[in-house]
Amino acid sequence: MNISLFNTGKYVDLEQHKEPAFSAPLSSVPIRELAYVPLRDLYGGQMYPVARRGDRCARFSLLARTKTPSNELGPSWLMAPLSGYVEEITTIEHPIFGRSFCAVIRPDNSVPPLPTTPHSLNAMTREGVLRTIHQAGIIDEFDGQPLIEKILQARSDGIREVAAIALDDSPYISSALKTVSEFGSEVSDGITVVLKALDGGSAKLAIYDCDEIAVKPDIDHFGFVKPIRMRGGFPLISKFKRQYYPKGNFLPIGVQALRSAAQALVRGLPQTNSIITVSGECVKHPCNAVVVNGTTIEDVLRFVGVNKLPRYVILGDTMTGITVTDIKTPVTAGMRAITVMHAIPRREKTSCIRCGKCVTVCPMDLPVYEAIRRHERGEIDKAAGYGAQHCTGCGACSAVCPSAIEVADIMRHLKKISRRKQKQAPDQSN
Repeated sequence: MNISLFNTGKYVDLEQHKEPAFSAPLSSVPIRELAYVPLRDLYGGQMYPVARRGDRCARFSLLARTKTPSNELGPSWLMAPLSGYVEEITTIEHPIFGRSFCAVIRPDNSVPPLPTTPHSLNAMTREGVLRTIHQAGIIDEFDGQPLIEKILQARSDGIREVAAIALDDSPYISSALKTVSEFGSEVSDGITVVLKALDGGSAKLAIYDCDEIAVKPDIDHFGFVKPIRMRGGFPLISKFKRQYYPKGNFLPIGVQALRSAAQALVRGLPQTNSIITVSGECVKHPCNAVVVNGTTIEDVLRFVGVNKLPRYVILGDTMTGITVTDIKTPVTAGMRAITVMHAIPRREKTSCIRCGKCVTVCPMDLPVYEAIRRHERGEIDKAAGYGAQHCTGCGACSAVCPSAIEVADIMRHLKKISRRKQKQAPDQSN
């Protein structure tokens, strides 16, 4: 279930609650007993386990892979995010990507990680850079898409403009700002990596400018990248796009994905963790924390503590997140926040009034209103044909809907239908 906390105005002005989490030191969440690592292909399909029950599992060792190539670069791999022993291979139902194989791993730090192979960006070919990003299994936290898929599409479209996105404009999230503050040089290196994969180009850094917190180092001197300070209400990505890329000819990438790209090249590391903002009115010690993929929400909440009965545990923020009922749900790559609330003000839902605000704020310029209109009529396949596969899941449409319709939920459902139809199309043609 998608929850939008604020639903008025063209751009939603929010009361920010970033400072407590942002000002706290960057922490690492320990795994108490078991990690649940979904064996999920970057492109949405199943991966097949290489490790078996009882196997000794070293961090960075091969955990699962696809049987067939995922794209022109070959099969997708999944590296173990931690060292330990495989308790079992089972299936889980995850609220984001549904039913999936899952490796249950009991951590054991006495098992040394596999050595990784650093690379020299200057010595690597473009193909080598692309292959390294692909093998690192990087999910972009900005839109939940595989980074390599976005880069390959941008190359195909002739795009040479990169925008590093650190627009933490929703109330509680500060993970992008914390990433820039703590790892600014790696974010800058990641931009260089992506530009090499695109055969050159230029870049901007879009960063939320909040008086409540001070990002260090000084972003006005962010290497060769032009920083753009953005102020205003949610969703700022719409404003940024209209002001700097009105034709849409740019590649937006989250700053954590860019940092992961730098780590893949410079240190040979796959993406095995995320920086997550853990906050909300129920959280005793709000913070930004490094969370290993497969860590349960229960372990995260035990680490930060709760001081009020949690009634809503949200993967993401109150603007765009998905509520979960099972705190054994594992954290996965690309997650930005866990927000824990006792109560959320809600307005009564009414039917669509055809105002078109959802179209106005959509950063991808999708005809959202038309999709919703078809959906209301029960014409689901036709509704999915209105560009749902390009939806970024930003939640702007839900945020501005005066009828309190969870438009983003509908678009997310239509996106799954659209992708399913695309996968089935080759089989239907034979």
